[in-house]
Amino acid sequence: MRWELTPLTLLATLLLAAAEPNEILAPEQPSSAVQALELEVRESALRLLEEDLERRLAELTALREEVSAVLAPGEEESDRDLKTLISFYQAMKPKNAALLLEKLPMQLAADVLASMKTREAGKILNVMAQERAVRISRLMAGERR
Repeated sequence: MRWELTPLTLLATLLLAAAEPNEILAPEQPSSAVQALELEVRESALRLLEEDLERRLAELTALREEVSAVLAPGEEESDRDLKTLISFYQAMKPKNAALLLEKLPMQLAADVLASMKTREAGKILNVMAQERAVRISRLMAGERR
């Protein structure tokens, strides 16, 4: 078996080396010194693990912030594009807007109509094919079928 030198094994080795020879007994005869040594090793190991977890958590938090910084401009651009699209459809005659919205993916059409003024969205839904209007209305209401 090959021993790997980790902070924990180094600590245990140092603690064992520091113990008095008569304190290290056979496993069948645990003494308070051996128990104290085991407790020290475990506490030290827990401290090392806690430090490692805190370091990893800090790294993950930094990564999350980096990812958010990269994605934020894309999300803002997407929101701007949707707002532009909504203003285009609101400016159209309801019949023309309905014809175009019927060709969009169902969720996008629902998002566009849900973000429009209620009166304008109602006019567009009124001239859409009935089945499509019902499906879009369900999506707008939160139903995901």
